[in-house]
Amino acid sequence: MKKPLRARSPAKLILSGEHAVVYGKPALAMAIDRYAESMVISSLSSAILFNCLNLKYAKSFTLHALDILKQRIQRQYYAFLEGRCNIRDVLKRPFELLQYTVMHLLQTWNIPLSEGLEIRASSEIPIGCGMGSSAALVMSTLYALSHFLKLDIDPSRFMLLGREAENLQHGYSSGVDLQIAMSGGCLRFLHGKSEKRELPNIPMSIVQTGSPATTTGECVQAVAKYFKNGTLGDDFAAVTDLFDQALQANDIQKIQECIRLNHRLLMGIGVVPAKVRAFINALEIEGAAAKVCGAGSIQGDAAGVVLIVSETDREVSSIAQEYGYTLQSVRGDSYGTHLL
Repeated sequence: MKKPLRARSPAKLILSGEHAVVYGKPALAMAIDRYAESMVISSLSSAILFNCLNLKYAKSFTLHALDILKQRIQRQYYAFLEGRCNIRDVLKRPFELLQYTVMHLLQTWNIPLSEGLEIRASSEIPIGCGMGSSAALVMSTLYALSHFLKLDIDPSRFMLLGREAENLQHGYSSGVDLQIAMSGGCLRFLHGKSEKRELPNIPMSIVQTGSPATTTGECVQAVAKYFKNGTLGDDFAAVTDLFDQALQANDIQKIQECIRLNHRLLMGIGVVPAKVRAFINALEIEGAAAKVCGAGSIQGDAAGVVLIVSETDREVSSIAQEYGYTLQSVRGDSYGTHLL
């Protein structure tokens, strides 16, 4: 039996340009020290066991059963593209993304399995909160399984496989989450290409405002009207370019200014719920800067993760407690996806 292989991928924060990046505008993103891990283990069974530890889910599938599952998911995604269903209807359960990813890799490379497998997955990245949990899981699984099977896969093919899986979750993946999970570090991302940047050396923290009532895909659908007409995409791009300059100069005041500008653009497209707006306003009064780092939400009180840049942690922590949030420090990750 082959030796088990385990891979790890980091979470991400979008510093500037969320939503706009889907429409060909630049974004800045960085990998942070929260991780998803996937392990591939040989099995005496002829089936593939999916063991999703966080979800307390374990179930075996034959290749035939996985093929049926994959075909059903693809049919639902085509129905979404044709406007016949919501993106939420494509994947019935979170673990189906992992199952699709594994079967897609096996079929793309026409791999005949001579033994059974166990795919064991775990993650400390909150699901659906703007930190790239699905991208990290997809990339760690692809990386672990491809190395286990001794496949020589070009990084661009990794990205293509990952994006085809991510589309099922988000509707239209920009590729930002996948690229950050794969490479780590800090990147400027535009038109599917990335440029490396130094990881920010500034005081950064996050709060988790809770899982949004709407998915990333639903938010992307809802805000499309703002980007398809008018100059909003250019406004986001201008802020991202200013942020990029401030980041390279490590100018915390200008970085904070760009975060505030980005926050106001996000409010303008309706993805920052009232409670989160009030929280960020309270932070700004104390001199901090904050913004939603993912898709946000068009309903409810929660918007996923909020990034905070402040030199006064005591006041920020106190305000977070008033709103029922817990302040967490974050650090950048420069390794990206790798074997453990």
